[in-house]
Amino acid sequence: MVKALLPVTLAFWVAHIILRVLLLFRNDPYGIPFVNKPDWYIFHAITWDYMWIAVSFVLWAAIMRNYQRYGKITFIVFHSIILFLTYLDHETQRFLGSHVSLSLINTYKDPSSIVVFWDYFAYDQSVPFLQVAVIFLSFPLLYFLNKFFCKITYKKSFFIGGAVFYLCCWLFLNVIWTGNARAQKLKPAVSLIYSEITNFAKKNNDLSEEEISEYRNFQKEMQPILNSQFSTLNSQPANFIVVFLESHRYVNVKQSSPFLCSLMNAGLNFNRMHVSGVPTTGGMLSAHTGMPTHSAKAQAAELPFINVPSFAFYLRNAGWRTDFFSAADPAWDNLGVWIAKWYDKQNYSREREDDSLFWDWASTYVKDSLANKDKPFLATFITRSNHYPFNFAANMPREEKDKSIQERINYTMNYADRQLARFVRSIQNEPWFENTYLIISADHGFPLGENEVATISGGAYYSVTHIPFIIAGKNIPQKTDTISTSQIDIAPTILDLAGIEEPNPFMGYSLLRERKNFALGTHFGYKTLNYGDFRLIYKEGEDSKLFENSDSLQTKDVSKENREEVLKMEKLANMLIKISDFALENDKVMEVLLK
Repeated sequence: MVKALLPVTLAFWVAHIILRVLLLFRNDPYGIPFVNKPDWYIFHAITWDYMWIAVSFVLWAAIMRNYQRYGKITFIVFHSIILFLTYLDHETQRFLGSHVSLSLINTYKDPSSIVVFWDYFAYDQSVPFLQVAVIFLSFPLLYFLNKFFCKITYKKSFFIGGAVFYLCCWLFLNVIWTGNARAQKLKPAVSLIYSEITNFAKKNNDLSEEEISEYRNFQKEMQPILNSQFSTLNSQPANFIVVFLESHRYVNVKQSSPFLCSLMNAGLNFNRMHVSGVPTTGGMLSAHTGMPTHSAKAQAAELPFINVPSFAFYLRNAGWRTDFFSAADPAWDNLGVWIAKWYDKQNYSREREDDSLFWDWASTYVKDSLANKDKPFLATFITRSNHYPFNFAANMPREEKDKSIQERINYTMNYADRQLARFVRSIQNEPWFENTYLIISADHGFPLGENEVATISGGAYYSVTHIPFIIAGKNIPQKTDTISTSQIDIAPTILDLAGIEEPNPFMGYSLLRERKNFALGTHFGYKTLNYGDFRLIYKEGEDSKLFENSDSLQTKDVSKENREEVLKMEKLANMLIKISDFALENDKVMEVLLK
């Protein structure tokens, strides 16, 4: 049985390698590279496929050892199905940025979605109709690969080498060069099928009329004028420069970011801003969509086919030119798929990944290609140099790199602050800058051992969630706001500044209006809620933690003496997150939130 299955196994592995190459080294159908760094993906893809195919080989050889003929036939049938699903999954990723899933099928179950496939193939800006050629050539290719591998003599050392290679693959994927975002993007089809099967029996998450009514009442309580038209502070449409600083912890700002501090003293400073999702994709999606990132799904990779609006979407529809600038590869964690929906253009180059080069290029681009045109612009930026392990700053001295991580982050935050200052100073004297709002925040913070947590997924304490948020520009008062806010408030605030005459489609609230303490977020299974005088950190299966809002470093858990408050906030957090998850999964944001 072993010798009968081995040639077929190798043939299917090579076929998967070919499909991976055709995915990673091509443009998507719209002429944009599917990934900007295919060399950072291909070895992971090959090793992932080797591991699951090797496991299937061992299982079949063990279970069907006495049924050689049927064992080989069933093995071929199984792998043929998986190969076809892999092909389908790859093409779905290229067109929609999403893996194949039951949610996606439910969204596109209308037959009209299938009818347009031929047009998609014909206008594919990589190679038209290559999909058709691949599907017709795959099985002849498998036949000849099998014939080729049948000619090879397999000795005992061959199987020992295969086992050693499997171990090397495991070490490569889990120890040497890990990456959760890359793992989400490269999930084998067999893994997707397993996940769908295990999740199929989960309870129905449809919303009841009672829950929807409860949410509407909560909206009215938090901000009674929520659904009124937004106001405007300017008589003419303003430009927007929105900056997200990578991993910029609020607690380190005074020590490391003098330029940011100067802006806090010159504009509207919100010193209790919390993230609504982690890591970067969570923070960026929450800030754009005005809703916490999905509590259970990897939203960037699993739900990109859902048309959730963002502040950039509304600005573009209202006549703004919208550009997104990233110092890190937006395709890395599938964020680029979302950005393509909302912005006119993405700007990224692997040659400009240092903040200094990034901001120099961005300054020139904004002045030459965005400003002084016939329409206002939105330019959204995300930096890179202050990324874990906090040694990416250009020309960072060896003695700084050898310091503890708690010291390194101050150096890289200061570097990021200095480069941002250079950018702002390079444009602040331009005539159009007077009619520009400068908004600066962060994607998330980072834990450095506080609260006994040293990984970004280990909790939802201030070290991860507390970030700066500043608005500067015409008619913006110099003020420090101490009410709890979160990233879901950024989108409605920007539309309020823009004077967009639309009802608020977000779960957050404009920070320009009267409101109450409220901050909502999801963080690797944790739910967080600031409401009234308290902040709740809650996770199923763990004891909830409750802190007073005044306890910004979260040094004293007061959950035991405030048990009723904990239960009330848990119920509220569960309701709000369920509403958000439902809207994100079902493409019914407007129906649910504005009905």
